[in-house]
Formats: sequence, structure tokens, C-alpha cells
Amino acid sequence: MKSLYIPIFLFLVLFLSVGHALPPDTELQSAIQTARKFTNLKSRYTSNEITECATDSFVTIAKNWQNLPSKFRQELKPIFVRPGLPGSFFGDIELSEHFNTPHFKLHYTRIGPHAPPLEDFHPRNGVPDYIDLCADAMERSYHVQIDLMGFKEPYIDIWAAQNGGDRRFDVYLFTFPALGITTADWFEGRVLSTALTVAPYFMINSRIYDYVGKAEGIRYLETTCAHEFLHGIQFGYNAYMPTWFMEASATWIEVMTYDGGVIDDGDTLPDPDEPNETNSYNYYIHQLRRWFLIPDISLESRIGDHEYGSVIWSLYMAQRFGYDIIRQFFENATDGSYREMGNFYDIFIDNGTTLAEAFKTFTVWNYFTHTRANTNPELPGYRNAHRFPPVAIHPNDVHTHYPVRVDFNSESMPEHFSCRYIVFRPAGIMPEFAIKIDGADLAPIDMSRLTPVDQVRIQRELNRHSGTGLRGWAAKFVVKKRDGSTEIREAFTYQRSQEAQITFKDFGGDIQEIVLILINMHPAVEQVIIPGGTFGGSVSYIAGAPPKGQLSNAQVSQGIRGPVIKWTVDNPTNIRDIVIVRKRYELESGTDMLQPFQNADEVLAASDNDGNGIPEDDISIVGRVDVTQTQFEDTTVFYGIDFTDEDFDPNNLHYYYAYAVVPVDAMGIMGTPSIIPDGISPSVGTADEAPSFFINTQPHDTGVWHVKVQSTRLLQSAPQLTVESPDRDNYTIFLTKESATRWRGTFHTNGFPPTGIYLYKIIGKTPSGITGNQIWQGRIFNYVAKNINRNVSVAPNPLRAGQGSQHLTFYPRGLKVEIYDILGNRIKVINNASNWDCTNQRGEKVCAGLYFFRATDENGFQSTGKFSVVK
Repeated sequence: MKSLYIPIFLFLVLFLSVGHALPPDTELQSAIQTARKFTNLKSRYTSNEITECATDSFVTIAKNWQNLPSKFRQELKPIFVRPGLPGSFFGDIELSEHFNTPHFKLHYTRIGPHAPPLEDFHPRNGVPDYIDLCADAMERSYHVQIDLMGFKEPYIDIWAAQNGGDRRFDVYLFTFPALGITTADWFEGRVLSTALTVAPYFMINSRIYDYVGKAEGIRYLETTCAHEFLHGIQFGYNAYMPTWFMEASATWIEVMTYDGGVIDDGDTLPDPDEPNETNSYNYYIHQLRRWFLIPDISLESRIGDHEYGSVIWSLYMAQRFGYDIIRQFFENATDGSYREMGNFYDIFIDNGTTLAEAFKTFTVWNYFTHTRANTNPELPGYRNAHRFPPVAIHPNDVHTHYPVRVDFNSESMPEHFSCRYIVFRPAGIMPEFAIKIDGADLAPIDMSRLTPVDQVRIQRELNRHSGTGLRGWAAKFVVKKRDGSTEIREAFTYQRSQEAQITFKDFGGDIQEIVLILINMHPAVEQVIIPGGTFGGSVSYIAGAPPKGQLSNAQVSQGIRGPVIKWTVDNPTNIRDIVIVRKRYELESGTDMLQPFQNADEVLAASDNDGNGIPEDDISIVGRVDVTQTQFEDTTVFYGIDFTDEDFDPNNLHYYYAYAVVPVDAMGIMGTPSIIPDGISPSVGTADEAPSFFINTQPHDTGVWHVKVQSTRLLQSAPQLTVESPDRDNYTIFLTKESATRWRGTFHTNGFPPTGIYLYKIIGKTPSGITGNQIWQGRIFNYVAKNINRNVSVAPNPLRAGQGSQHLTFYPRGLKVEIYDILGNRIKVINNASNWDCTNQRGEKVCAGLYFFRATDENGFQSTGKFSVVK
């Protein structure tokens, strides 16, 4: 008997062990680096060593605590111990002095490097003015944010083992490398996978005057208190809400709490206004500069000051929808922070719009700032837009010579949820001037050659696009006229090919300048799905005169495999390709109106019929031929229709199709469409009433596929269905009847099914003897074998020897199976296996115990597993 101790030992280790490696996470790494700055606190810091707020880093570490290796948890746990307590990350600090207000308890010291400035003049009450100012700022923040704005009061810490002495909110003042931090006694609150509520405590730097001087230091101290108190409020809703928005909204609250004493500032908030009040606008204008300088960085980016500059998103939300929308967001996040900005999606729906529309309008508001502010009085914008920096436009994005085409790859294109501003200026008068954008395809029209896995993934992306608009690309246009007016236009991209074009009239005459806002609508890092994988996406824009060539006499008729579109090429000048654009819509009732294309604009871009900012999925490019061709058969009319649905009736289709043919030049610019005035409803019928078929294949297990067949006619008996594998083997699938025109069968392969294209053939006969073999959908099935597809199953497991059958069945059949015991001894080798009779190589019955197997086929694929034998 051959011994395989070492290989089987390694096999068992790989089979049973679980890795604990921490995947790379740049946000977490940055948070850890920030936290480490708080070890061994210095007695003094310079201004360039001070960050504004470290709350997000503390939250990020707490959120990822369970994923950290133990050595990191041991190192970082002291950051969650309050200052002055044994084991605290903040060193040996004694904050023995206390000052109480109705809602806060301030802890500070009068001696050593952590003492605040000790002046005591206003008021002369035996308490340093710095402490008085901090106490007043915290109480003002409480009044504005809780009493006036209606935010929920933070949780109190009376239940905590170390609660600072009473139920007041604790504020610790000492020297550390940040202006402020809000943190908590973590890991003791209401814990969900994406939500945690905790009672906060606050840490405020006691030496802010040292970094910016006393006059400015007073302003910084006040705005820091307002900022940190909102963090405490956030902890009461969900401390795990997106950290970038925690910082953005906490920066926004500064101006709501300290608005410079403006009595009527337009925000409807009856806030206390005082002479010489701090004006917080002055303190985040510098943060907005970096944000407006790089608008093509994602809204949720945390690079540099970007997360603070994202205050512009909070300002936009509050000024367009009212400041209460921020509280609505916090409430929505209470039960969890949803991926892909799902919380924002919900609140914009509640406020009468969509996230897609809101974000696109946001990019337009951002254009009308600085010297561009108030140049479009019809467009609502920021109340202080003239004080904001101008959005940056790269010199390479200002064009005066045409045609021009610019291509962005995944590294250079605007990041997810960001945009780029591109300017087109005329060099002369152009009667027609077209601007087209072309993003990476979300999906091909014909997905029949894709694997089922890829089809499901791509369909999921298409559903998200049509349901939320949060996929692909969008294009807004700021059109500046000779009379000084400004028009805002939008081109909606085709869902699948992500193309859209607008053709403008009299460029250089009536139109003096066009600004394209190229918007990445993906709410997370974009991953465009391609067969077998993904890539980071791409986008292009093209501008110039459309081709002069002309098409005419477009018409449509029913063909053998789908509608046939024909046209005439009147003038081929500048035409390289001809694309066929299709519009599909469903007639809900007999009174619904047919909806052919009405004009060129409807053909060159998708539509937004309900005005919600989400492009419809009804318009697509379904074909592309060269200029020498004059007809095209659309064989994809049934793709995307679920014929497995019980209500599907192939002989009573409610879908209607409209078509147009469009000339395209070598740059990709589309010309004047030739629109077919009448649409067509595709028919599955034939002249001789022959049956035709729809086929659906679903892999169920290794080597087991479930096949569903829908016939367009009643049949004499089950149709004959065969499938040819990639290695040219032919299999017959026996079908059983489910209903009058529906059939089901199971396809069993011998061994692991090979990767590749499987081709179906079918033939059926009606009761009157008419045969048919046409397959409208499902003729091709693309199978890709992956590890999950190559699992060998055994049954029964455990095998109870002596009770009924004493055979173990392996599936799929036809494999070479090697069986090993727990010591690594090879018990038996079975070629072309289907069953094992519980005997070893000598024919002796095996003992009860745990056994392992390795199954292989002639192509080198293998699967491993285990089973047990019990008496």
C-alpha cells in the first residue's frame, strides 16, 4: 500500500486551515498612521503638525476593529481609553480641574504643557477665559443643533464605567496634534454590521492660540467646538455612517452655528446673532479651494482636505432642500450605512427627486461660482456663490480647433461621483456643431455568448442603471448665448453603449461658448464587467461638424429571424459606418399610442420620459455596418424578455419597436438620422404555422443543467432537443411536459463539462404535422468552468454502512477518484467512477472514520472533498 503522508498532510492543512491576512486598505492604513501620532504626546506642536479633526481616523479604526490583526488591536486599544486614565494612549495626563455647564463637564489643568492660556478677564470668575470660551461654544452648539435644528441629543455616558463623574458630556482639554477629536467608549453600544450608536466624549486642543494667534484662535476654538459636537450627535444616529460625510456635515454645521451675525442669511434658522460673531465661511473657503481645484476627484475621497471641502455637498443639499435634509440623512443611516450611497438615494426620493438628478444638478451649481456666480439668474445656486472659488478647468480641456477627440482611460478619467469641465469655443461660425460622449459599454446587445455568471452580473448592472441612474456617464451642457443668456441642456446616454450626442445650431453665431460637464455617475469605484472579469472603465468625448453624408428611405419589415431594416445611401461623404438605433417600448393596453422617433434629438441620445434624471433603457444601438451596406436584420428583439415568466405568451407580444439609421464619421460623430415613421411588433409566427422555440439553460450542479423550452405552438409530443459540446460531442436531452407549450429537461455530462460554446438544435411537430426548428432565444450557451463549478458531490454523507445501500455515489460520473484515510494512506483508486462499495484495493470493507478524496479528469481538473463512514 502506497503511503502519501506528506502530500496528504499538506492537503489537509490547506483543506482545513483558514487564513487571517488583512487585505490592504489605504483608508485604514492612513487612520492607523494618524492614531500613532498620539503616542508620546509632545509638550508643544507647530502649526504644520496640527490636523483639523482626527475623529474620522478613530471611527475608521473602531469600524474595522474586528478585522485588525491582534498585534494592531493591542497597540491601538489605548486610543479608546479616556485621557488621564491608566493605559491611555494620551500619556500620563492629570486633568484635575473641572468646570460645569448645564450640559457639559470640562476637564483641564492649570499646570504643565497641557494647561490652556490662564488669562481670566472675561469674566473674571477664577476660570481661565479659554475654558469659559470653550464652555460657551459647546453650549451654543447644543442650543443651535439640538434646540433649534432638531437633531437628536447624543447619548449620555452615565452607564459607562468611566463616565467623567456625572451624566454631562465630557470635554477634555489638553495638547495633542489636532484641533479636536470626538470619540467614545467603543464596543459597548448597539452593534450591527453597519451601525453602532455610542455615547461620545470630546477632546479639544488646549493650545489653539499657539498655532494661529489669539484673535484667530478664538474663532478656531468656537468652530472646532461646533464641529466636534455634531460628531457627537452623529454617534447617536450611527457612528459608522460614511466618514467623509461625517466630516463634510460637521464642517457645514460650523457656519450654521456661527454665521457671522447675519440676521437674515436665508437659511430660515432663528439662530442667535451677536456683534462680531465668528463667520465660519471664512474658515472653509480655503478647504473649498482644493476641492474646486480638482473636481474630478470622487465626492467621497479623503485625499488631503477633500473630505472637508466636501462640505460643498452638504451646503448644496441644505440650500436646495432645506437644512433639515441633513438630519433626515442621519436618521436614514440609523439602521445602517448602505453601499453605493444608498442612504442619499433614499432621502432624495423622500424630497421629490433622485440622487442621479441631484448630483448632476450639483455639478452645475458648482460651475456658477466666483465670477460666474449670478450669470444665470434662472438657475438657483449657492447664496454665497460669489465667495466660493471658481471650479478649475484644465488648459487642455479648452478647445478652439475641430474636430477634436479626447480619450480617458481608467487612470485619467473622472473618478466615481465626480466630473470634469470641458470648454468649446468657436474659431468661426459652424452651422452644426456636435458634441458626443462615449463611455465604456455596460453591456452588449447580444449577450448570448456570455457565460450565465457574466449575464447575471451585467444584468444586475443594467437594472441598477435603469432603476437609479447610478451607473455609466452623464453629460450636462452650459450653453452661453450671444445675448448674454445661458441655457442648461443634458444628453442622456444609451444604457448599454453609454453614448450620447447633442448637435447644436449656429455655433459661433448665436452660441458663443459651450461647457460640457462630463459626469461619472458610478457611486463606487467603477468596475465595468467584461467576459470573465472587469476593468476600470473609460470615456471619450468628440466634438466637431457632423458628417455631410445623407441616408433616406429607411423602412422596416418582418424577416425570418427578426425585423429587417433597409435604407438608401444618398450621399456617402464622410460616412464610415451606419448605426441602427432601436427604441423598444411596451404597450400596456390596446389604447396606448405608438411612439416612433419624433426627431433627431430623440435618436442621438436616450430619453428621460418622467423627468427624474434617470435615462430610460428603451433606446439602444443594435447594429453597426459599413457604408456599403443598405440593410440589417435585428435578431436581438427578444433579448431581455423573460420567456420563463408565466405570463409570457410568444403569440401575443406587447412590445413595439421603432428604428432609425444614422451615418457616423471616422471620429465617431453621428450625422442626421433617417427615421422610420412606422414601428413594428416582431412576430414569432411563420407562413407555414411551423413551431419555433425559446430555450433557457441553468447550470444546477457540476455536470447537471436544467433546461426549459417554450414552444410557440402546441406540439404532438415532446420536441427533440440535442446539444453539441465544445469538443463536438452530441447529447440528447429528454424533455417532460410542464404545460401546453412548456417543457423541462435535465442535461447530464460525463465528468466535468468542458468550457466553451454549447449549441442547441431542436425539432418539434404540431398536431397537424408541421415541423419547425427555429430557436429565437437560447440557441447558444457559453459555459465557463470555474472552481465552484468543479465541485464533486458525494451522497449519502455520512454513509451509514450496514443500513440500506452500502455504496457511496460520486457526481459527476466518469472521473478518476482516489480515496485516502485520515493518516494519508491511499485506500483505493476508482477509474471512471460512479460508486464506491466501501472496500479497499484488496476488496476488504473499510473501517468507520473520516475519509478524503481527490477526483480528477483527463483535462487535469481536480476536486477534493471529505466524507465519513459510520457503522
